[in-house]
Amino acid sequence: MSQEELKNPGTKKKKIINLYDMYEEKREYPRIKVNTLAVIEKTGDYEVNAILHDISPDGVQLRCNRKSAHTIHPTGKFISGKTAPEVALKFTLPIDGKDKDVIVQAKIYYFSIIEIDVVAFGAKFIQFEKFTERHVDDFIMKSVVPVEEKVLNVLDSPRTSEDILNELDLDDENIDLNATLNRLRKKKAVVSYEDDKTRKFIKLEAAIATIFERLEKIEKKLNKTD
Repeated sequence: MSQEELKNPGTKKKKIINLYDMYEEKREYPRIKVNTLAVIEKTGDYEVNAILHDISPDGVQLRCNRKSAHTIHPTGKFISGKTAPEVALKFTLPIDGKDKDVIVQAKIYYFSIIEIDVVAFGAKFIQFEKFTERHVDDFIMKSVVPVEEKVLNVLDSPRTSEDILNELDLDDENIDLNATLNRLRKKKAVVSYEDDKTRKFIKLEAAIATIFERLEKIEKKLNKTD
């Protein structure tokens, strides 16, 4: 992201947002929305506040205004592995009713303007302080597993994404249904298929049972014909 783009958010906005999407799609791990305060610090240089938008085992996406983004990355030049700003991140995660502090060294690997005065940026974890990595793992597992179980419980028969949202009480804005379905597909717990140009999902075991039921019906029809 250039200085011109930081100062004038309308500049090449479409291209910038596509860059943001490209980086986000490459993230392989589950992302859990948090939307909590985070402090970004570079010793002896600056300390700025940002919003920790989501977290995964290997990093976070943060959001701030253009002024803070310029403080963190004043050149505005494209970030490579060699030029990635290294910072300390400090934030808390709610686990079992308690706030757990996390302190981690991280490298910022992209900036992208997503709204008029909102800049999103990704940071990869490098080194955690003491045992704080455990808090990240615990938070993600306690967030991911219950949601996956809820989704699986309604997939005994084919459902569209809209059907799933309607059947479940998924008012929590921290739930990413598409990410959940993708994880379940990778685990081979769920399969999907096109039905009249509509994507549907079903548990693998339920899909297998349905196939056998259809085969039995076909076999019975064939026997009657004979």
